[in-house]
Amino acid sequence: MVEHRVGPYKIIRPIGKGGMGRVYLALDEQKDQQVAIKVLPDNFLEDKKKSDYLRRELLIARELKHPNVVDIFNIIELPRKNDGKMQGFMLMEFIDGDNLRKHITDQDLSISQALDLCEQICAGLNYIHRHRLKDGRYHSIIHRDIKPENILINSRGQVKIVDFGLSTEEKGFRFLRSKSRAGTPQYMSPEQIRGKHVDERSDIYSLGVCMYELFTGKLPYEGKDRKEIMKMHISRSVKPEPASSINKKIPPALNRIIMTALQKNPDKRFPSVAELQLALKHVTVSRI
Repeated sequence: MVEHRVGPYKIIRPIGKGGMGRVYLALDEQKDQQVAIKVLPDNFLEDKKKSDYLRRELLIARELKHPNVVDIFNIIELPRKNDGKMQGFMLMEFIDGDNLRKHITDQDLSISQALDLCEQICAGLNYIHRHRLKDGRYHSIIHRDIKPENILINSRGQVKIVDFGLSTEEKGFRFLRSKSRAGTPQYMSPEQIRGKHVDERSDIYSLGVCMYELFTGKLPYEGKDRKEIMKMHISRSVKPEPASSINKKIPPALNRIIMTALQKNPDKRFPSVAELQLALKHVTVSRI
């Protein structure tokens, strides 16, 4: 149970649980500003090597400034009242809105509206994949857990990608999630399931699953449990039904984009999110 206050921040209510811990809505009473506070797992501060790595990655994550990427403000460490042990908290931008899951469940978007959201997701993903450090070096961040719950949409229809900040290509990532293949089975790429090296094409596959679900209301692969779903994702003999067979309103060009993103061989997918985004822009539908 988190305290009623975290330093100068007054906890208002829980707002969810992300890949690294519980998330709360809080008020910065000094600035009269709402923020999201993520409670980091205890082991982050118990292991010096891990906590030092976390701080380095947060410095990088704080540099990320893009309209479609949630802002990470800071990390603070405070003693807990019950036992005096240090507890870590990550301060982030609070997004007042829904996530992509609501639109998938409600199926309330036109093809044009859904395309706009997909283009925004691509813009944010391309930014973190192509992130350049202050010294000019590239530091590609692979999300590894693209799913509807990690795609927020504010009241103005603006997409914000969350739960990405520490999913880097560096080997230190492994302390964050127990295995490099950690993710959500329904949205994981075949190479991620196998525990192999992943690059931005793995995120493209996961985004392909999200797009398939957004435009059809169904997942490309559905099974009775996690194990069966994972087998379907990696099996070359199991292929998803074309998205346009489920939703007849999907234009042929859009269907090709979705199915290309879902190719089990990474080399057959789009080589970059930028190319996927460009393909989406060329889909001809009424944008009214």
